This record gives sequence, structure tokens and C-alpha cells, in this order.
Amino acid sequence: MARILLVEDEPLVAHMVRRILERAGHQVDWAPSGQAALERLGEGYELVVCDLVMPGVSGLEVIRQVRARGKTPVLALSASVSAKSQEEALAAGAQAFMGKPFEGQALLAQVDRLLRGEGG
Repeated sequence: MARILLVEDEPLVAHMVRRILERAGHQVDWAPSGQAALERLGEGYELVVCDLVMPGVSGLEVIRQVRARGKTPVLALSASVSAKSQEEALAAGAQAFMGKPFEGQALLAQVDRLLRGEGG
């Protein structure tokens, strides 16, 4: 399965997402902030799952940096499900967007799709 970087500042959400992904066989590393994510980007992840709204370095900036460094797909997550949030995430370089809350199966379907190269 895949090596995934999860960027999420809310520990409960991070725990839930990590558990779903690990049960599906993925290896998940958690970055609790945008800054922590930036420090780990060179570690060879196959997918980045990134919250948009975080203190300090935003999820949008993390997405821009991921895209600037290569072709690693990004799944953006946000409690703000407005069209503007989705547009901003996709413009920054995310291949997919999911609003919170979401079903575990929907998350896995998006992750699988992105790992197969079917993003955007």
C-alpha cells in the first residue's frame, strides 16, 4: 500500500483519518501543523492528505509546496465546504477536495483514486 503524509492540526480528526487509512493497509505519518509538514516533504510520500485551515503555515501553502516539489497528489480536507474553499484548494494544486465530516469509505475511495493517478 502507500506511504501517506496526513497534515491535520486537530488531533481527534487526525486520529480518525489515520485509523481509517492504516486499517486499509497504508503507512501514515502525521504532521500536526503546516510547518511540520513542510519539514517532511522530502521523505518520499505517495500521497498528501492536507487540512486547509491551520494556524501558522496554511494548508494552501503546504499544497503549493508539495506541487512545487513534484507530482505527489494531494487530497485537501476542510470543514468549510464552500465553493470558494474548493476552488482555492484546486487552484493551489490539490487533485481532490473533501468536506468534513466525511464517511470512511468515501475517504478511501478518494485516496485509492488518487493513488491510481486519477486525480484532477
